[in-house]
Amino acid sequence: MDILLGGVPFGRNNVGDEAILECVVGIFREICPQGRITVSTDNPAETEARLGVQTVPLFGFKPPFSQQQMEDCITKADVFVWAGATGLSDYPEIPLGMLEIAHRVGTKTVVWGVGMNDKLNPYIYSILPGKRRALLSMLSWLTLKRIDFVARREKEAEDRARAKIAAELNRCDLVVLRDPETLAAVHACGDVPRAIVGADSAELLTPADWNGITLTREARQVLESNARKIGLCISAQRQLVHEKELIDFLDRLADRDYRIIFLPMNHSTDAPLMENLRERMRNHRHSAVVGGRRTPREILAIAGKLDLVISSRLHLLILASVLHVPIIGISRGSKVDNFLMPFGHTSAGSVDECNFDHMQSELDRLIDSREEFEEVSTAVHEMLLQRLDEAKQKLAGLLASC
Repeated sequence: MDILLGGVPFGRNNVGDEAILECVVGIFREICPQGRITVSTDNPAETEARLGVQTVPLFGFKPPFSQQQMEDCITKADVFVWAGATGLSDYPEIPLGMLEIAHRVGTKTVVWGVGMNDKLNPYIYSILPGKRRALLSMLSWLTLKRIDFVARREKEAEDRARAKIAAELNRCDLVVLRDPETLAAVHACGDVPRAIVGADSAELLTPADWNGITLTREARQVLESNARKIGLCISAQRQLVHEKELIDFLDRLADRDYRIIFLPMNHSTDAPLMENLRERMRNHRHSAVVGGRRTPREILAIAGKLDLVISSRLHLLILASVLHVPIIGISRGSKVDNFLMPFGHTSAGSVDECNFDHMQSELDRLIDSREEFEEVSTAVHEMLLQRLDEAKQKLAGLLASC
């Protein structure tokens, strides 16, 4: 059986995406040991070496790719799998277009663990400042603002996208969504009666051997110290508006003898931001940046050395919780809030309006109640694994019929 995994920008240095990929490959190998797995990735050499799969170019995402090659690969596959992430709201047109090809040529289709924020990506579906927005605003003025042409065009674009989401998902052979909130967001697009709720496949990840991880002497000393260690990742995709307040918060922690571990989830974009934040700290001697290209299993092992993790990156929160490390989320779309809900947590505000008082009170509470968090985290993890097992049974039934 030829299984093609795609629809996500794999091979683009995002540890979360790579954690999903590694676990999805593991799921398909477990269910279909003789299957030939091919991954659409922008880093074929690393993907092949790490996962032992075949690869094809990263289809759907810039830079330009061969449309004909993409169609040929989807046609050749017995099953095309849109394999996770938050693409239903972040970049829906790309994987939906791949599903559309698969449906046209008769390839079986699986949507696996995909998430959706409650709002579509504003950078795609909002009319950004420029000539087009200026023209539409001028037209609105001509109607004495009785008609908001900007809002009308944005709504039309969103309505088309939502209608396409519902239509293509209804044509899929199996739709497994990441969480109940994604299911609700999908149903807001249109009725998709056969969609079920699973979980993020990264819940299955296991840590790398600590002794096999290469670190700078500075980072290893901090991570192996007896001091309390706070992990931090802020996504460079949407940086914190109030960076100075964050730096002041980190300095206050350092003054209390905490160690700050900057843990980039994308070494090419997050790491420079992390370095800059550290350099701006007054007390940066009590901190370290874990730099370099890291595998998901390495990040998981490093997270396991921490006493608490603060992150606007969803998958650092997921990985920390797998090892029952207390977490504080900073919202960057509803996906962070959705993940925190089963833990009984609320985010410390958003990247646009971070609540540092809430962050401090949560940190003080969680640091002193590690066992209590582990009890809750264990229950949440077991619930998510149960949802994954139920989804895997559905997947096994589909693959057996191919």
